This record gives sequence, C-alpha cells and structure tokens, in this order.
Amino acid sequence: MRKKKILLVIEGIGSGGAENQICRLTSLLTNAGYECRLISYVENQFYEPFLESNHVDYAFLPELRPKVTRVFRMIKYIKKYAPECVISYLPSVNKLLCLCRFFCHFNLIVSERNNEMWAKTYYLIAFNLYRMANHIVTNTYTQYDYIREHYSFLSKKLSVIVNFVDTDVFIPSSEKEDNQKFTILLVGRYAIQKNVARFLDSVSEIKKQNLPIKFEWIGSVSVDSSYYSMCCEKVKTLGIEDYVVLSPETDNLLEKYQKADAFCLPSIYEGYPNVILEAMSCQLPILCSNICDNATIVKENVNGFLFDPYDIQQMVDSIKKLYNLPSKEKILMGQNNRKLCLLRNSKENFLQQYIDLL
Repeated sequence: MRKKKILLVIEGIGSGGAENQICRLTSLLTNAGYECRLISYVENQFYEPFLESNHVDYAFLPELRPKVTRVFRMIKYIKKYAPECVISYLPSVNKLLCLCRFFCHFNLIVSERNNEMWAKTYYLIAFNLYRMANHIVTNTYTQYDYIREHYSFLSKKLSVIVNFVDTDVFIPSSEKEDNQKFTILLVGRYAIQKNVARFLDSVSEIKKQNLPIKFEWIGSVSVDSSYYSMCCEKVKTLGIEDYVVLSPETDNLLEKYQKADAFCLPSIYEGYPNVILEAMSCQLPILCSNICDNATIVKENVNGFLFDPYDIQQMVDSIKKLYNLPSKEKILMGQNNRKLCLLRNSKENFLQQYIDLL
C-alpha cells in the first residue's frame, strides 16, 4: 500500500521540547517509508545536524516569516508540494494552517504541546479555528481533559499521544562516577515558566543547611535576556556560586545526565517534558513540580518526588528527602524510571500511534 505524502510544519527547530519531538517524528516517519518534508521559517537551527544525519528532507523558508503575507505564501507552498496530510506543532503554526484550510484543501493534524490554562483569549481564538483541523493531538491528558470540558465541539477530533524518548540514545552510564557532592541536574530555558529564580531561593536554603549538594542548570537564553541576567545576579546576591552553576545549552546532554545523581524540573507549567523522559531513560530519580501531567509521570517515593512549584520549602524538603534516601533506594528509583520509559515512552509506540492516526 502506498504511504501518504506528509508535510510537517513548525516555526523553528531550536532546542525546545516541541522542536525535539517534531524533528524526531519526521525522522521516524521517513524511516518508516513515508514521503515527508519538515519546514520552518524562524531561524534557529539547533536540530539541523540531527536532521541531516538522519537524512530528513528539511527546508528553511524565511520567506514565510513576514506575518502580512504568511498565510498566502503558505497556501502557495502547500499547493505546490501537494501533501496528503499536514502536521503542525505549536500555537502560531496551528492557527496559520487552520487559516490556510479556508482557502485550500488538505488533511490537517494540529498538535497542542503546553498547558497554559489561563490563556483564555488565545484558547478562544485557537480552539474555534481548530474547527478547521481534521484532528487534534495533545501530548498530555491534562490538556485533553481541558479541551473536552471547555470546547466539547472538538471532542471527536481529540486524541493523546505522549512524548517519546529514544531509549537507545539516552542510556544509563555503565561506569557511574563517584561524585564528591550529590549532583542534581536541571535542564530548561531561562524563563519565568521554568521557575529558575524561585528555585535559586531553594538552593540558598540547602546551602544554609550545609548539605553537600551541587546543582547545574543548563538552558538557552531567550532574545530578551533580562530574566537570565536577573538569575545570574541572584546567584551572586544569595552567595550560592559554590552550590549552583547556570550553564548554556549544549548538544551533549547525554553526558550531563550520565554524570548526574538526580534530575529536577521546577516549572510552573509544562506539556509532557522531554527532559524528564531523557533523565528517566538515563536511570535518574526525578524531582519535579506537581503540575499538569507530571503526577502521571512521577509517582511519589516510587521514582521520585513532587512539590508545589510556588512553595520554596516544599522544594527544599523534596531535595532533602531524595538526598537522604539510602543509595539502594535511589538506584531502585532510577531503575524504575528506565523500565517506565521502555514500557510507556518508546519510539515504537509513538510512531505506531501516528501511523494509526494517518
């Protein structure tokens, strides 16, 4: 049976979670025999080396950047490429493709990747535009339930496909280093959503208790670098330079995961965090906010600990709980995480769900 021709669209291919998933989805579909092309129009080429090494048909189209002509240029491009299905990721692209369907016919799957329940004006516009989509994929049950409850007219178009992690790439270290200090890794862009500043307050409390714990935060700096600058200044003001390092993003996260003893993500809101899955696949215990779908990923005292992202003392208590666990229990938590990824978040499951949908 002939397989469909698919166009996948996202703004840019920077280092974010949605970008990670759509690049890898394109690669998986290509390897499965589908004729696929991924396009973007905002310059940030973090994943371009990955796409090249996996022989993915990728095109950067800066001519789509101007908002005034974007809809008409996208329509022209779609008519020329003539895909049987278009898959779009992230809000602005979803709305763009829905608008395009007013003027030309193609099958459209839009993907919801975050849980910003308070953005009601955006949702009112976006979800009414989603009437034009053939299907809506959410990567969290939280978002799925929210849409069903508040926009029931979309219910029949909805499904959940949670993120996957490549368990063949993200593997535990065969020779774990014996760190002098218990090392906790954090990965996420320097932004209010990721709760960096409040987490630094928890690090200050850890230092006051003289616990031998080292923290490293790795992330990208947005165009508006004021938040990152504020966080750097806060590290100095709190006097915690010997406890925490704020590092730039890296394309070799695997090494960082393998050298760490645990992973933490203190975000205020999330989708289905790739970095948690990568850390779990590398057999690390997890500390994370009790928000959105995180409680379906992390079970208290089984594979990690949850905390209120607005409560600094809860963060501190969770860090201390994990630190004070016997080594055997920490190792068991990590092993549980690896097993969970193999069972629930494999690339095979992820690919098959998209193939069934197509």
